[in-house]
Amino acid sequence: MTPQLKDDVTELSKRQDVPPELEETVDQLSSTLRMVEDPKTPLPDRHALAKSVGQLTVALRLIEDPKTSPKERQALLLVVRPLTTSLQIIGKTPPSQRAAYTACARQLTGALRLIEDPKTTAQHREALLLVVRPLNSSLKIITRTPPSQRAAYTESVQSLTLALRLIEDPKTSPEHRRELGEAVQPLTRTLQGIEDPKTPPERRRDLTESVRPQSDELADRTREILGSPSPG
Repeated sequence: MTPQLKDDVTELSKRQDVPPELEETVDQLSSTLRMVEDPKTPLPDRHALAKSVGQLTVALRLIEDPKTSPKERQALLLVVRPLTTSLQIIGKTPPSQRAAYTACARQLTGALRLIEDPKTTAQHREALLLVVRPLNSSLKIITRTPPSQRAAYTESVQSLTLALRLIEDPKTSPEHRRELGEAVQPLTRTLQGIEDPKTPPERRRDLTESVRPQSDELADRTREILGSPSPG
């Protein structure tokens, strides 16, 4: 961690004019920075978390920049929110149980970097966001679920993280990215239904039971795409 990163976080945390939609993220930066500085935090986690904090500070400045278009700002927020949530979960999870969430934060950090990059194509951005959206749903559900009941949702995070890693890979063809975007849709709809407060309890129970098999199907499909040659 560089002194500049620490200074940036300190500066953000002291501000009184942080937009409401960014307050939670700014608060989390300080908490995550303490984890990075804690010698009890495993070294690989410290490196990953420091990168997440650094990328978030860049994103926050872009979101506030008047030169950033509304569409670009919305795309940044779509990634900032789940990355913030993943860091919150990591902070409340014992080191021995946080591997899936750390991997998720690492991939969301990579996605945020690509969203920030003006060279990233519109198609690539949309492919990223198709996976980021259900990740956001799954992570939010996890924050409201007792640790003993999180297994299926953690599995969904792992499957979506794998898909996101493949979409981020510059070697992945546009066609394979499109296939991955289609593959995540069943799980996306299920997580949205669980998250929706209007969903009847019985329907929510049925949807909850679908999370694990749909996560397995997504992981299998992602591995198929990963192992197949690029079209053309």
